Amino acid sequence: MKKFLSLFLALGLLQAGAAFGGVIQDWSNVQSGNAGPYNDSASKVEFTFDAGPKGGEKSLKITSNISANGYAGIYTNPGGVDLSKFGNLKFMAKATVPGDVQIAITDAFGVQYVSKFTIPSKDWTEVNVPLASFSKDPYYTPPQAVLGHPMDLSKVGNLNFSPQAKGDEIIWVGPVSADGAPGASAASSASASSSTTSAVAVPSGPSVPVLDIATLDSKSAGTFQDSQGSSFTFTTKENPSKKGDQYLAINYVLTQGGYCGMWARAGGNDWNGVNLKDKKVISMTIYSKEPVSLGLAIKDATNNQYVLDTPMTKGGKWETVVVNLSDFKLDPYYTPPDAKKGAPEDLSKVTGFNIQAKTVGKFTVAVDNVVAK
Repeated sequence: MKKFLSLFLALGLLQAGAAFGGVIQDWSNVQSGNAGPYNDSASKVEFTFDAGPKGGEKSLKITSNISANGYAGIYTNPGGVDLSKFGNLKFMAKATVPGDVQIAITDAFGVQYVSKFTIPSKDWTEVNVPLASFSKDPYYTPPQAVLGHPMDLSKVGNLNFSPQAKGDEIIWVGPVSADGAPGASAASSASASSSTTSAVAVPSGPSVPVLDIATLDSKSAGTFQDSQGSSFTFTTKENPSKKGDQYLAINYVLTQGGYCGMWARAGGNDWNGVNLKDKKVISMTIYSKEPVSLGLAIKDATNNQYVLDTPMTKGGKWETVVVNLSDFKLDPYYTPPDAKKGAPEDLSKVTGFNIQAKTVGKFTVAVDNVVAK
């Protein structure tokens, strides 16, 4: 999907850079060829450099119009900087349509890693993105990438921004800095890890269960994993604070470049599915000690699979994660054998709901109250 990376990697944009802190991209002197657009054929994106959040500063201004199932963004090259001694990326940002933005970097082995942050306001707001929140891009591997290594931030070659809102949007990103110690969590209220409750508005009205955890058994749910050391297990447990309520307890190990997750029956205690045609969002509560992102997949009435990654949680408490159903995209790498290829999305009968590990490492995650509104 993201063939844009091969274009500028082939041009040799990964430059050697000394280790340093402070500003890694100030937008004031971006050389020709070190920034450019990428998009699908139905979407449009362009960029320029505009006034920044403070006097004398510059910002990256991205103007996009993204189709319903499309993508678009801007690649930039900070010059092969050493981020191995830091914990966060920090910058000011604002947007005409507050919401999620995907950020991508390439490491010393040329492998692409992605995370998400939220721009919560039309006014300049500080954003922190923990470097620990980045996980290997499941949809794109640059052709020059050397696989089989842990993420190596000693030479970060690319810094890319991809708006997630569909339709027209303008976002501004101020000078990007590196700070904090490796593994440290960001503290800003507008950070990537705090995007779980503010990124998407929850509509009023009744909700319908997308995942009836209490009815899951060996016939209605199962697991999948690679052969490179990743693993995924789950069980259902009684919620001690809510008698009669079951939550999903997940333990997983995700290796670099690997995958693991679970498939499950959507809706109630049969395979008739759930009608999400008139619903706008999926809401769920997640607990993890550390920040974590999960991949979600739904199987529609035409048996095609649509996927989305949740924003990073903050960690350490139960958090409500809300995602737009309109943000799910047709899975570019897996088509179920019974799918009607080329059929338009039809959420009148969603029969499958999958959860996949996205954050690399060993995690214990609890999931509850998966509903659509």
